[in-house]
Amino acid sequence: MAPGLRRLAARRGDGPRLAPTWPCHQLDDGAPSSFAAQLGSSARTLAGVDEVPAPLNAAGHAFALDDAHAMGQPEAFVFAPVWLIVRPDASLHLTLRPEWAQKVAAKGWGTVHPFARYMAGAVPPQSLIIYAPRDESELAIAIRIVAAAHCYATGRIGDVALPDSRW
Repeated sequence: MAPGLRRLAARRGDGPRLAPTWPCHQLDDGAPSSFAAQLGSSARTLAGVDEVPAPLNAAGHAFALDDAHAMGQPEAFVFAPVWLIVRPDASLHLTLRPEWAQKVAAKGWGTVHPFARYMAGAVPPQSLIIYAPRDESELAIAIRIVAAAHCYATGRIGDVALPDSRW
């Protein structure tokens, strides 16, 4: 388990509604306006990360790994080498190892991306939308989830290579 997910508390309340069409934006229960920038700043501090244009005309800021760090399984990427999209509403599009994704969804922090349901096989089921954080404590948890997605995309937790990574 990724270190930031080991003691993951449950999110308060119901999940927000998502638009049924691409890119499935969050429709309610939004974040303070500064949170998207804070999530992006946090992502930029991780090893091998570059900010790039978002793929598939998705709104928001996309983060990719350089070749030396992009060693995770193909399913670890939203659209290789992009592993994270911070959307304007501060919700996130990312992927996690299936057992990590299951825990995050079960604790109410996000949901399987609707396109993983609509386009089974084309979008991996560990593709998630993480709900926009509503306060500082939720922002801290969102940053931990971003770090876990980075581990999955790099194929490492610290110095330990994940199973089936390219290391």
